Parts: sequence; C-alpha cells; structure tokens
Amino acid sequence: MKKNILIGKDPAHRIDPIEKQNFYLVKSGETLESIARDLMLENHEYLREYHNKRCSFLDIIPENGALRFLHKLCIPDEREILTINSLIRERGKGWYKQFPKGKIPFNRRSVLGDYRVKQTESDDRVQKSEYAYSLHFNHIKEEKGHYIHFSMSDFEKDGEEPGEKISNLASAFVKIIYPITLIVDRSGELIAAETHKEIPEMMSEIESLKNYHQGFYASSHIDHMKAKMATPQIIYNSLKKILPIQFLFSLFYQADYNIKGTAVPYTDDFSWLAPASPVKMELLNHTLPERDSRFIEILQTGKSVDYRTIEELYNTDLEYEEETKPHLQSLTANHSAIYTLNAEDFSVQKIKAEFDIQIAGYEKSMTFELEKLAG
Repeated sequence: MKKNILIGKDPAHRIDPIEKQNFYLVKSGETLESIARDLMLENHEYLREYHNKRCSFLDIIPENGALRFLHKLCIPDEREILTINSLIRERGKGWYKQFPKGKIPFNRRSVLGDYRVKQTESDDRVQKSEYAYSLHFNHIKEEKGHYIHFSMSDFEKDGEEPGEKISNLASAFVKIIYPITLIVDRSGELIAAETHKEIPEMMSEIESLKNYHQGFYASSHIDHMKAKMATPQIIYNSLKKILPIQFLFSLFYQADYNIKGTAVPYTDDFSWLAPASPVKMELLNHTLPERDSRFIEILQTGKSVDYRTIEELYNTDLEYEEETKPHLQSLTANHSAIYTLNAEDFSVQKIKAEFDIQIAGYEKSMTFELEKLAG
C-alpha cells in the first residue's frame, strides 16, 4: 500500500489549480534525488508524492522514482519546501542530520573516555612505520568552558612495545607530566592547558630522571621534555601540534552546515608531518547519508592552502605570514577524514583519516585512525 506522506489538510500540500502550479522539465541525466537536492528538499520521496498528487495520469512517477527526458515535474515553491522539510524532520525521514543552530554541538560527552590511536607513514605507498598509543579523557568540571584531564599511554612502534630502557623512561615521563588539564571553550576549541603540579616542581622531577637514566639519548630526551614543559604557554603550544588533539579540539565544531548537510569551507592546521610545522588546509565537511541510525558520519576533505615550501615547513623558527599567498613552489597536499559520531550525544566514536604530499619526486602518505574503546 502506498504510504500517504503529505498531509492534505496542510495549506502547503493542498492541490492547486493546474495554472498556478510550478513545473520543471527534467534534463538528461537528472534523477529525482538530484532534483530534490537542487530544490533543497530533504527527501526525494516527498517530491514524488508532491508531484503525483498534482500531475496528469501520464506523468505519474512510479515507486522506483524513474524519470524520463523532458518529464514535466510538478515542484513545490519555497514556502512549500520549508513546510515539507519540517514534516520530513518531524518524521525523521531526512537524508541528513540537522544540527542545532547549524553546528555540531560540543558538550561534556564529546570526547569523554578512552581511545586507541594508530598512525602510519608510507613513501610511494610502501609503509615505513606504524605508531600506536592510547588517549584518556576525563571531564572534571564546567565553568566558562570544559576542564578535561588528558593523558597518553601504551605506546607502540611497528607493533612492538619500546625497549626496556625507553619504556622505563617513557613511563617515568607519564607519571610526572600527566594528567594535563585541557581547557576547552564551549565551541570545542582548545584554549589553554594547566599542569597538575607546579612547573618548577615538575622541572625538578624531570631533571632528576638523569640520575636513573644514563647516556646521551636519555639525557637529550629529558632535556627535550623539559623544554616542552617549561611554561604553560609552551605546554599549550605543544599540545596544539599533536595530531589527535587537532582532530578532536579544532574548528570542526564551529563549521556551519546548510540544509544539504554541507558546511561552509574553513581553514585549519594539521601536524601530519610532525615535528614540522602544521600544514594549513582548506576544509569542507559534508554529512554522509545515514547508514546506521545510531551514528552520524561526517566526510571532511581538504587541500593545502599553505604558501610554504617543504623546506620552510621543517624550519619551525619561521613565523607564518598570513598575507602571503601560495605560489608555484608551495607544497601540495591533500587531506580526507571520516568522523563517526554518536547520533544521540554527538560524541566522537571513530576518526579515520588520510594525508598525502609530494616531496622531492616521491609521494609521502600518512594515515590516522582513532577509535573509542568500549567501557
């Protein structure tokens, strides 16, 4: 039995006299879905129902939605489209998730819990290395923003835990440094960081590790860690260059989505080539059609809009000049990611991303996978 989708008593759905009806002649290659999207109508089945209530018998669209060339299609006007879309959303039949105020909301559950991360690096499609580690987020309080305890653990390289000496040193760092308190504003952007103990005390504890970990490697690594923890501003700047932090606490939550589920393009930074400076990417987010009602998937695609060369990118002392435009020698890079969010609270469940860049005659590619752990 055919489902009665449109409500006849609604003024926007009553059948108007034929001379007042808007018509559209279907072009070659067009489908009911493509026309509905062009009209910004959120479900093509509602366009078929609208048309079939108003068309002649010869122009009725069958249930499979097939259209013919120059098919005379009855289409709703702007007022009717708004009303029909309201009905579609009320019934949960829209193609795309409609976000409150056109943005994906950031809340205390957005990144709560434990995540496992895996990153790979390849040259000309041949994998050179693989890293894995765990992230832990615990929401502490909410004042003017969100205060979140953050820590990292369980580091692996190429599927193996680091050697005993390196592992012991890393474990000592973890005990001294973490947790770090991330301060995140209500739009989901990291704005500051705090340590759980006074910085002079932390510096003294890190320096004391030289008494237990001898050798040039251990000493240089300890000095490097001290430099990264010297002041709250340096800690904040270091955190802002960590790739998973960039994925989780970025301008992603500030993107504005239209009725088709596409966001206004925006620019953000990603540290795909760390320790090099982050690459500036122009990003476009698009809500994917629903596959599972429990989840929302956002496809993010990007291309570099960075004027620097590869050499300049690795010179981290250079300050970025916002006014300078890309040129023929500028780096060329591409980025793509799929965010999987919980449909009820918008919490991040998974991120799967890829990056590629041309370097001196070969292609370097990277992958990033983040997945929330059960529990």
